[in-house]
Amino acid sequence: MNIIDIASEYNDTHDLRPATRVIYLAAARAFSRRFGDDVELEKLHHRDVLIWRKEALDSGLAKRSWNTYASHLKTLFRYAISQDLLTLRKNPFTDTSVVPPRKRKKTVPHEAITQGRNQLIRLQEIERVSGERSSITPAWFWLSVYETFHYTGIRLNSLLSIQRRDVCLRRRTINIRSEGDKTHKEFLLPIPGPLYEYIDRVVAWADSLHFKATDQLFNVNRFSSHYRRETMDINQIEAMYRKLTAIVGTRMTPHRFRHTLASDLMRQADRNIHVAKALLNHSSIATTMEYIETDPHQMRHVLEERADKVPRSLIARVDYSTRQHQEQRLDPPKQSASLASQQPARISEPSTPEAFDQLAEWISNGARPLTAMVRRG
Repeated sequence: MNIIDIASEYNDTHDLRPATRVIYLAAARAFSRRFGDDVELEKLHHRDVLIWRKEALDSGLAKRSWNTYASHLKTLFRYAISQDLLTLRKNPFTDTSVVPPRKRKKTVPHEAITQGRNQLIRLQEIERVSGERSSITPAWFWLSVYETFHYTGIRLNSLLSIQRRDVCLRRRTINIRSEGDKTHKEFLLPIPGPLYEYIDRVVAWADSLHFKATDQLFNVNRFSSHYRRETMDINQIEAMYRKLTAIVGTRMTPHRFRHTLASDLMRQADRNIHVAKALLNHSSIATTMEYIETDPHQMRHVLEERADKVPRSLIARVDYSTRQHQEQRLDPPKQSASLASQQPARISEPSTPEAFDQLAEWISNGARPLTAMVRRG
């Protein structure tokens, strides 16, 4: 039994989402390309996997991609060992993951979101007036998809799994079924006010075309004769976003909209991490925290607020005479015979930058504060 056979059996014996099945098979095929279809799996050693890891990373494979392969192959080997398909004593993919770089989360600037919306509205008007297809067609449909991602932060696969029966306009909710979501949790997604008209338009068109209750609602192939597929897939959505990115000049994806929503929610005055977690349908708050982009302007505001609360008496004064002392040591001026006459009658503690500068000038010319003269006498 080779690794492809193990992956196929694992998929058949487990309740997995279609996308997950694809990943297991992809990992198995990557293993076969490296070691061959006829490799004896029971002779595979941990060192062999580490050598493959080095080769893959050196060739430019991203660390996150390697971790995806390694984790899925580790699961397949664990399954084969537990089912006595292999007699290995140790899983060769144990401890083979790497630490990926933690990059700043990507969000979409609000200006770019507005530009994207305006471009889709423009294309919608062109199609309405001319009757011709635009570069993103039908523009009204893609505008509705765009606004749904923007206002709800819904996952791409979750949007594709929405059926006509899942939308309740009266309650203003969309039911995200467990089989269509990454977390396998069913939840109700609220339809905010600005989004309602777009969802209502899609539903109205679907009803006019006699959609069944279980038909895919967001299916561009049913709303335009330009497309020939049965159901809408990820590729069609990504193609729309690539075109829109080229027009606007800022990269936009459904996943970046999720990060943008999470960051926006936590900038609000009544920010609530639990509400953000629920809207994004995350399994843990830790995941939600990773989605939130740190706002440098907000951090600066917090620091300034803190600084305003520090008592003035605890703020150190700046000694402006230090620079004058340093200049004096580097280039000492000629002493004047009338230094005593230049000495002030009374030297009080300087309270302004100008007073500091005056005191520094007297000292740099060779004069001493009266307090020092008294101690010498």
